[in-house]
Amino acid sequence: MNTSAWDAFLAWLAMGGYGLYVWGSLAMCAAVIASELLALRAQRRALITEATGPGGDMAPVAPRRPVVTPTEAVS
Repeated sequence: MNTSAWDAFLAWLAMGGYGLYVWGSLAMCAAVIASELLALRAQRRALITEATGPGGDMAPVAPRRPVVTPTEAVS
């Protein structure tokens, strides 16, 4: 890069004096999204580990009964 192109790039990075705010905000947003993805991944792994039995197969799950409201029970 020649000097004028480098200066133009640095001016673009500075964003008119707001570069630290802009780039800091983008970095914080990326960090929050990354931490959310990692937390979801850990939660998924924990749920899979909880659902698998000692043999590695899925543990048997009791069938769910439908919820009956009091107005449905009367009729």
